[in-house]
Amino acid sequence: MKIALVTDTYRPRVNGVVASIDTFANEFRKLGHEVKIIAPEYPADQIDVKDKDNEQYVIRIKSHYLFFDPEDRLPDPWLPSSRKKIKKEILEFGFDIIHTQTPFTLGIEAIKWAKKINCPIIHTYHTMFESYVHYFKFIPKPIAVAFTKKFSKWYCDKMDLNITPSTQMKELLLSYKIKKPVEVNPTGIKIDKFKNFNGDDFRKKYGIPKDTILLLFMGRIGAEKNIPFLFKVLKNILKKKPNTKLIVAGKGPAEEEVKKECEATGVKENVIFLGYFEPQDWVNCYAAADLFTFASVTETQGLVVTEAMAVGTPVVAVNAMGVGEVMKGNKGGLLVKLDVDEFTSAVLKMLEDKEFYEKKKKEAFEYAKEWSAEAMAKKLLEKYNKAIELKRQKK
Repeated sequence: MKIALVTDTYRPRVNGVVASIDTFANEFRKLGHEVKIIAPEYPADQIDVKDKDNEQYVIRIKSHYLFFDPEDRLPDPWLPSSRKKIKKEILEFGFDIIHTQTPFTLGIEAIKWAKKINCPIIHTYHTMFESYVHYFKFIPKPIAVAFTKKFSKWYCDKMDLNITPSTQMKELLLSYKIKKPVEVNPTGIKIDKFKNFNGDDFRKKYGIPKDTILLLFMGRIGAEKNIPFLFKVLKNILKKKPNTKLIVAGKGPAEEEVKKECEATGVKENVIFLGYFEPQDWVNCYAAADLFTFASVTETQGLVVTEAMAVGTPVVAVNAMGVGEVMKGNKGGLLVKLDVDEFTSAVLKMLEDKEFYEKKKKEAFEYAKEWSAEAMAKKLLEKYNKAIELKRQKK
């Protein structure tokens, strides 16, 4: 099968959508399928050397700088040079299916490509856009929220099938009165990447003593991740466990504001900001933590939660969206309300009840295996085949 994954955000950008694209693309290739990723072009000096091998699978479309979102680029598919490339490398390639990951410039263009090729078009609704309108400060929030809902409905109704990473996201889309089918298909995680891990090595490398209680947040530093909430929890924890530290691993547009919140909360000396890691350090970081702590209420699937579990690190998280679905029944940790005191109590229970902690540690390690990327990719391929067959029947 020839598969086109179309996205307005891709490497060198790092986020959940990019992780999902790479995960599915790699699994599809392992299963013998031909996959191309259609994405914005970035300046050559921004492409990481480690990503060069992956570029053979990427069709880059010219793009330009976004003043209000410098991490991303706005593709320019209407330029003469872009249209020539699209005709040769996309329209004449003969894709069996087009799967959009974002509903923006390339996502909208992909609707036209699917019509010309006469192949099914599918969309994964990764992001609860109404929770991200704070990035567009020049638009009043009620207007921005209403627009995102209306636009999401318009776009999803252009698809043959819509995919959501969780049941909660499916319910959200259905509340927009989407007419086209909506099905759930999480991304899953690359279990093989978590076979070898060493938390002690990570602690030694970053000078963190063995007796330090280590809490961890891993992810993009954005306002929607609710990181300052964890600072308040940490402040409570320190009253009983003064040797506790919180690692904030990642980067993002809210980094400066988050650091200010950290200082204002009075926990600056107990928070370690570490940015991004090399692959092995990334895995070892999960293993070094005593607990993975997560307070976001907008996660469509919460891949970082399953990644933490893959090395046996229990989780305390807010029971919302995809995270609530992954950890349903408190699998691999504890789910709580968005309440500082309740979250604090859950963390302390995990740290003080050794028998309970060991139970959750073992449970997390075993449960993560059920979320393998291979299994999720096979499920998605079944949906592709069904969409292709329906298209043939219509012909």
